Amino acid sequence: MPSSPHKTCYIRTFGCQMNEHDSGKMRLLLAPLGYTFTDEPEAADLIIFNTCTIREKAYHKAISEIGRSRFFKCHHKNQIIGVCGCVAQQDGRALSERFGHIDLVFGPDQISELPRLIQEQMKPATALDLINTLEDYSFINEVPKKVESGAAFVTVTKGCNCSCSYCIVPSVRGREVCRSDDDVISEVSSLVKAGVKEVTLLGQNVTAYRYNDETLASLVRRLSDETEILRIRFTSPNPKDVTDELITEYANNPKLCPHIHLPAQSGSDTMLKKMRRGYTRERYLEIVRALRAARPKISITSDFIAGFCGEGDKEFEETVDLLNEVCFDSIFAFKYSPRPGTRAAKEFDDDITKDIKEARLGRILTLQRKITRAKNESLVGQTGEILVTGPDRKGSGGFMGRLPDNRIVNFAGNASMLGAILRVQLTRALANSMEGKVLDE
Repeated sequence: MPSSPHKTCYIRTFGCQMNEHDSGKMRLLLAPLGYTFTDEPEAADLIIFNTCTIREKAYHKAISEIGRSRFFKCHHKNQIIGVCGCVAQQDGRALSERFGHIDLVFGPDQISELPRLIQEQMKPATALDLINTLEDYSFINEVPKKVESGAAFVTVTKGCNCSCSYCIVPSVRGREVCRSDDDVISEVSSLVKAGVKEVTLLGQNVTAYRYNDETLASLVRRLSDETEILRIRFTSPNPKDVTDELITEYANNPKLCPHIHLPAQSGSDTMLKKMRRGYTRERYLEIVRALRAARPKISITSDFIAGFCGEGDKEFEETVDLLNEVCFDSIFAFKYSPRPGTRAAKEFDDDITKDIKEARLGRILTLQRKITRAKNESLVGQTGEILVTGPDRKGSGGFMGRLPDNRIVNFAGNASMLGAILRVQLTRALANSMEGKVLDE
């Protein structure tokens, strides 16, 4: 089908960095078909909802927006509406049965088929049959010609072999598949030519990366040695797969940024066992101590679940104690919500009341805000280098950049600085970020 220069596409993304990355790849796949991109769904020729079901709130928000999109077709009868991502994989054909206005339903493994799905106008049932196996799964290699922000995500694994009792990822993203190390290096080299200075290696459990003899640590080492990339990050690991080799890489490789997101989920061995996390509280602390010995100024961030099944006061206090002991730089924390199809939903009672969950979540977040503020205040007056990634989130006309330790710095700047690495002095600590002054331009 010949491309048309007058087709527009609206992509709405919910959820994690992996979904954001998938949406970016979809834009690259659709551009050769003649699509340009818009922020106005009601006028778009193609709407794609890239959905998340990992958290209950993201799931319900996606379902709500999918439902509302039926009204767009009243004014644009030829509009194509597609749903992809984890909700599509989880709900499957039931989604197209519930929402009769949907034209396409496809899972994360079928994104590479998107041009064919659009061109052939496949029905949802046909699209859902295009499930790739582990053997034929293909990573999308398209790279933009220019990346103004100077930062990019690069997928190195998809899926997860872990069996965390609360998590639906293995059901909706499948088993682990690792990408060729040579393909990763080739993509990063191409991204450098497009203006990228910092890459984040992505995977549901990125520390499980294995391709032939390569591990995540050796892949990071090769990227550092064989490409001109300046900064390397990765997310998200499972602590059980953090190896001594990877910790040593933090000590020896200045291109590996001094930050690790290390999801703990709980500070209680009882809860960790029930969650099937594969490590104990003491093992987690051993990893933290080893990382700080290898890279004394490393920033450590984490995830926590408040009110998991059977969590009593004792188990919750152990989580509070872990926050105090580790002093994380920041955390994400959520109330537990059962996800359909998980072991926890099948085997455990969701026996913690909503009020208790909210109280525990509030206490965790209040404590962490104090820790984060204190850490940020200790940095005031210091200097550092930020990669300028875009306008600040306050909409104040300023810009923001990221320090190697992953802290956000807001500053007065201009669009010419976008994608540059600049030296700044940190002038003020905020709750979740810093303010700074550019020292060189």
